[in-house]
Amino acid sequence: MSATGIATSAMQLDHFFASVHAEPHEQMIARERNTFDRLTSPFSDSIVLFGAGHLGKYMAAGLAKAGIRIRAFADNNPKKWGADVCGFPVLKPEDAVREYGADSSFVVTIYHGSAARKQLRGLGCKVVVPFISLCWKYGEIFIPESGLDYPHLIRDHEKSIRNCFHLFADEASRREFVDQLRFRYWLDSESMAPSNLPKQTYFLVPAHKDEVFADCGALDGDSIRAFIEHSGGRFEHVVGFEPDPHSNQLLSSYLANLPEPIRSHATAFPYAVGSRNEWVQFNVTSSAASKMTTGGSAKVECRRLDDVPWPKTPTYIKMDIEGAEPEALAGARQLLASKLPVLAVCVYHRSQHLWEIPSQIHSISDDYDIFLRRYAEDCWELVCYAVPRKRVSKDGILH
Repeated sequence: MSATGIATSAMQLDHFFASVHAEPHEQMIARERNTFDRLTSPFSDSIVLFGAGHLGKYMAAGLAKAGIRIRAFADNNPKKWGADVCGFPVLKPEDAVREYGADSSFVVTIYHGSAARKQLRGLGCKVVVPFISLCWKYGEIFIPESGLDYPHLIRDHEKSIRNCFHLFADEASRREFVDQLRFRYWLDSESMAPSNLPKQTYFLVPAHKDEVFADCGALDGDSIRAFIEHSGGRFEHVVGFEPDPHSNQLLSSYLANLPEPIRSHATAFPYAVGSRNEWVQFNVTSSAASKMTTGGSAKVECRRLDDVPWPKTPTYIKMDIEGAEPEALAGARQLLASKLPVLAVCVYHRSQHLWEIPSQIHSISDDYDIFLRRYAEDCWELVCYAVPRKRVSKDGILH
């Protein structure tokens, strides 16, 4: 590690926590509840949601539980114009601004929403805000399922956060870590460095010709397709875990239609992954939002990765499983400690995963170098990489 880099980012971390402690506790608690109203007054209860996809539907349903009926959706997809979503009309953005722009708050319900916010302001919309402040206002409904939490979570876990900071292997990771804390506490996206990484999420580390890639949360095989491209088709085996029945069918069909010899080196499992071998409740959505949850619409089989009948021992494991990553790591403890596969684990489904997951991996084995990379805006598509030191050169180059 560069001593200069550590000193620079450590000073940024100290400055961040100084700003946290400078805010009186009562003021912080009030800010959690009042940020949305402050940004949107006097239109706090007159809401148009920009984005009628999964997130927009989730926010509309949550607001209904709070007794708030939105006025409409706006969306850039012409196929949605004129349709009803959750009982509300979907309008062309220009029409929505013309009808509601003077007396409503437009809440952008898109994870990568900066372009949409700019678009709405360019159309003359008076009040445009990201959805996160709305999650804070109605936290009893949206937290922690939205992937966000209250600022006081960060203040309450300062010791754990500081300990995690020192686990990262490079300055880029440490800077990102501090940026993430700043964003989650102050909603400060303006000072964050833009993500300039390639679009192929999960693949910071070059693939070896004998790589065995395990995709936890394989959906329809999209990440396996990306891995095959990343590896140039030179690998030992790919294994996909997908418990959603519809998505697993798509995954199995995709793998079955791969050309030989790749097809003979691909396996699909219908399992969720977790800390115990058991049947679990699962919310089936036939989308990337499917996940293990209390009161889920179906039951699926969950397996510990330590107990999976692997066709080949994995050398590279990706986890994007909607918040179940810590349980999956716990169920893979023996595998990780003994075989040290590369890990690419999402850390944006819960705010505390930012510091808890790197620390959990380090507790399993201290033979990993740990990195943090973001592939989207704000806190989304944030991935923690754990790379065995044999795949990291002395100058920090991954291989």
